[in-house]
Parts: sequence; C-alpha cells; structure tokens
Amino acid sequence: MPIINKFSADTTAANVDPASVLFKARATNIRPLVNMLRSIFFRNRVSCAINSGGIVFTVEEASSTVAQAYVRTELFATFSYNVQLAHEQNRGRTDSQNEEGEETVHVVLPLDVLLDCLMLFYGPASTAAGVTTGALTGSSGDLRGATTAHIAFNGLGTDFELMLEERGIISVCRMATFEPEPTTDLDFASSPVTQQLIIRSEWLRDAFNELDPTSETVGISMSPSRPYFRISTTGDTGSTEMTYSKDEHLDSFFCSEEHENWYKLAQIQRCKHALSLSDKTKIRVNQRGFVSFQFMIPTDADVSFVNFLFAPQSVPDEL
Repeated sequence: MPIINKFSADTTAANVDPASVLFKARATNIRPLVNMLRSIFFRNRVSCAINSGGIVFTVEEASSTVAQAYVRTELFATFSYNVQLAHEQNRGRTDSQNEEGEETVHVVLPLDVLLDCLMLFYGPASTAAGVTTGALTGSSGDLRGATTAHIAFNGLGTDFELMLEERGIISVCRMATFEPEPTTDLDFASSPVTQQLIIRSEWLRDAFNELDPTSETVGISMSPSRPYFRISTTGDTGSTEMTYSKDEHLDSFFCSEEHENWYKLAQIQRCKHALSLSDKTKIRVNQRGFVSFQFMIPTDADVSFVNFLFAPQSVPDEL
C-alpha cells in the first residue's frame, strides 16, 4: 500500500536537484498517462523500463500475452533522466540496455496502487477495470489542467514517488518497488512478418462487439485475395464472421502468405480498452502465427502507442 502524506512534500525526490535523482518528471495533464495505464490493467504488477526516451510499462499473462504502453517524454512538461547515475546503478546487470543501446533502469510496481495514487483526487475506485468515469472520457469532469503529477525514482531499493498538486492541495504517495524479474519474450522479431494491415479502429471496434462471447477462440485471417481480412468466432449460437475489403476498409495492406490463426478470445479481449482510445490500429502477423496489435492513441503532444502481442493456440515446431 502507498504511504500518503497530505501535509508536506519537502522531503520528496520531486523537490531535489535533478542531478542527484535518477529519474524525475512532471505531467500537467495526467489523463493520457492514466488512460494508457488502464488499457494494460489486467494484472496488478507492471514492469517499468525507464530511459532518456521515456517509460515503457509492460504487463504479461500466462507467457502468451504481453501488453506495453509507451509513455514518451513528449507527454511530460519536464523529464529528467540521469544516464550516468543509471550506468552506475546498472553495473553487473544484464538488462541495463534496451534494443537501441540506451541505458535503461528496470523496476516493478503495483499497477493498481499506481493508478489509485494518480487518481487520488477522484476517488480510489475510479480506475478499476471496466469502470469509466467522466474524468477519463473528456466530459465536463475532464482531468485536463486539474492535477499536476510530479514523479521521481532514485533506483532499486528506493520508493517510487508521486507528488500530486490540485487547487493548492499537495499529496505525496510513496510506493514500495520490486526487483525486476525476467519478462516473457515471445520473440516476435525472430520470424518474418507475412501479414500486415492498418485499419481504422472504429471498424475493429465493431468487429470486437460482434464476437460471440461463448466462443473460446477467435480466428484472424489475411489473404492476398478476397476476403482480404477476416475475423471469426464459433460459439454456442453458431458462427460469426466479419470480412473487410482492402480498398474500402484498410489504410494499408500486405500479405505474402495466406493463413488463418486462432487465439484465445479472452486474451484478445484484453485490448478492448486500448482499442476504444485509438484512432487507428496496425495488425501484424509473423510466420509463426504470433499477432501484434499496435494502437495509435491521439494525445495533446502527439500520437502515443499501446502494443499487445498474443501467441497463437498452437505454434508449428518447424517452418
């Protein structure tokens, strides 16, 4: 549980010289951050990878689902990351750099507590999965301009700190952190992408709403000829199939091999919240049948991304 102090913030890392703090940032609009975190909130622990480019939050399930929210520096009013301090703390670690070779610090946080802290002024239950509040949907209760969040972290073994300001009230939340554990690597890049498309998210939302909830699996198929893109389920009430034309529904389309893959419907449904926030969705399928959904979510700063990666029901041993 967080330690909450509503009276003084004098001793928080948010008030310390950035040169002596590993990571420090300030967000004047917390809505994009809250929405992106809620879109991957299907497990209580989230892995955070912090570097000079921003923060990547990762949640995984059953070694077959990986969800990532990319919070770039543009979403913050200020962002400070001490590369030298990170290098010193990372000595001897094997996960100290990301794919681009940037010095990266990893930490695990309780996602439910993080969300409750960010939404402290709006009630503790407002971030629960499946609950939508006016503050998060852009209505008259918009979060924009209401709460400023100062975030600070000084490395493993220290608390992850949030200092929230709203209308002269200051609240400080300190969260215990956990040592990072090896994450699931579905190794999507090891196999060539054979199918790829970009579709307006409103079309995909319609398809998700039509999926038979009694079905255990959902089929995703692409073909160089009609029907180019198909989503199907088979449940207690029969079969449901949605097809999409390359010219009418898809912004871009590539398919070098025609095949259909099946995935657990309950896992695919995990990405519905990210889908609801996005304008467009990129879908990629590699030769082994792993599927990647990249949701392009508009924000004041730019377009942000939430990615979901799913393993198929069965993976061929040899290709």
